[in-house]
Amino acid sequence: MANIPFMHPMMLQSTQLPVPDRNNTPEALPIFDLEKMPVVNSAVEGYRRLYGLDHLSGTHWQGYLNITKFKIHVQVFQPDVEKIKGTVWLIHGYLEHSGIYQPIIKELLEQDFSVITYDLPGHGLSDGTVAGIANFDDYQDVLLGIRQVVEPVRQLPKPWLGIGQSTGGAILMHHILDYAEQRRDPMVDRVLLLSPLVRPAKSAWWHNSIGLGIVSRIKRQVPRHFRRNNHNPEFLRFVRLQDPLQPRTMSMDWILAMAKWMVQMEQRPACRIPVWLAQGALDQTVDWQYNIEYIRKKFRLQTSLILEEGSHQLINERADIRAALTGLIPAFLHAQYKRQYYQ
Repeated sequence: MANIPFMHPMMLQSTQLPVPDRNNTPEALPIFDLEKMPVVNSAVEGYRRLYGLDHLSGTHWQGYLNITKFKIHVQVFQPDVEKIKGTVWLIHGYLEHSGIYQPIIKELLEQDFSVITYDLPGHGLSDGTVAGIANFDDYQDVLLGIRQVVEPVRQLPKPWLGIGQSTGGAILMHHILDYAEQRRDPMVDRVLLLSPLVRPAKSAWWHNSIGLGIVSRIKRQVPRHFRRNNHNPEFLRFVRLQDPLQPRTMSMDWILAMAKWMVQMEQRPACRIPVWLAQGALDQTVDWQYNIEYIRKKFRLQTSLILEEGSHQLINERADIRAALTGLIPAFLHAQYKRQYYQ
């Protein structure tokens, strides 16, 4: 695949490596432990090869952590340099998983930053209701639970920065506003939000409260409709037809939890945490105009990059459209700030 080093699953099978799946691959994961050298069995090797993670330089740890009520798949990538400049917490979006974020992991490693990423509950190799969550507070419990485990390790030096795509951005914003309201420093010094979720697009069917109420009473899962959420045809084809870890349904629990979370986020006071933003002007997944105004009101919006031809999934967007984001990432990583967070 041009610009994306994913392998075709049939090619993977020809190498006698198992294609990843939600049932068997998690059972092959070791307990996540950065104090031990990475363990690679055939299932882990198959996962890494399918998503091109074996193409990355440096050291790659992978395993699971029992966090609250979930078994969470966690990965850490450490650059092969003497001096690591910091750590990025990279959080994927809804109906995605961390494996398909290989392109941005590569860019972060090339800038001498460690990366920690994990699959959200119900996504990728993490357990939980498929593409579901009972309450968005569960996402905070997972984030802070992982933080507690990894905070003292040498492979993830400070400063800590955050990059979140869509729901991943929502999780980081939730954390920052929650801590700012308590006048506590958040775990990240600054964040880069990619197509962040505050409100979904007005065209989303669940904006109809009557229809949502009816459907939620009779169905717990609804079929997923694969949107053209970027302009990279090879990536879209892989996600729709070949990626074995893509959810095929959406959970009504997640939609109802999001609706409750949206109301709570509106009520949170503003803060002075610096936020960088990249957004596609052709995004039909989130209500991006509203979301940018929300972010302006709640945070110190440092940089706002609008990709005129960009859609929602920016990390795997076509290279020419993504070029400005590629240039923004080093500026975000190496920016210098004094901590003046609270109003």
